[in-house]
Amino acid sequence: MTDTTTIQDQAAGEKASPLLRTKDVTVTYDLTHEALHGTSLDFEAGQVTALIGPSGCGKSTFLRCLNLMNREIPRCSVGGQILYHGHDINTPKENLFELRKSIGMVFQQPTPFRKSIRENILFAPKKHGRVRTKDEEDELVETSLRQAALWDEVKDKLRQSAHALSGGQQQRLCIARTLAMKPDVVLFDEPCSALDPISTFAIEETIRDIASSGICEIIVTHNMEQATRVSDRTAFFYVGDMVETGTTQQIFSDPHDQRLVDYLTGRFG
Repeated sequence: MTDTTTIQDQAAGEKASPLLRTKDVTVTYDLTHEALHGTSLDFEAGQVTALIGPSGCGKSTFLRCLNLMNREIPRCSVGGQILYHGHDINTPKENLFELRKSIGMVFQQPTPFRKSIRENILFAPKKHGRVRTKDEEDELVETSLRQAALWDEVKDKLRQSAHALSGGQQQRLCIARTLAMKPDVVLFDEPCSALDPISTFAIEETIRDIASSGICEIIVTHNMEQATRVSDRTAFFYVGDMVETGTTQQIFSDPHDQRLVDYLTGRFG
């Protein structure tokens, strides 16, 4: 295992208890191939953490650990601890249905349901009994769409198909749909990679606005400029190792590990 350089930006005694914490998390395929080596990171409420690094370095593999998506991959095992509110969720007994109400995820490609805009928002809350009256439904739809900066664009089209929206609007709808369950952690796996610059800017503003409400956000991105715009902290992954982590300002202005220096200066990517 490669040595990990951890850059502390606060004294340990001053740091709030992390909302989500990983301790020596590993991911192994087919019993022999370890794709992610012992990875320990803390994630706090109200912060955005960017995961950067070249393709195939373990970023998305790590992200999928955080809501136990890797459990659904055949011959994949996840070791170590994943502590959510201090409780280790990396156990066979963890209820995925319940967990994913609190740890939501937005994927690379927009994935709206083949339903109306309104029903996209209400599908999960109704299934879980979170809303019971039309007034509650109306309030949740508006609140979620406002959080995703989409309300003004669709408030007169709520009964129309979500697939009639543009790609950027569909992605913001997926964010609103995730927020409708009132999670305290949202995972983003390259949410802007399929979008144009204007839509990307709208998504980035939405991510920053969501963090201000106290939600913990973790975003995988290949776009280093995006990482500097949206994140408070950054972690650099390389060949299955989490090599260096710190505040985003420090990572980009004063990197310590030579591999990170080489990546930021374009010597590999």
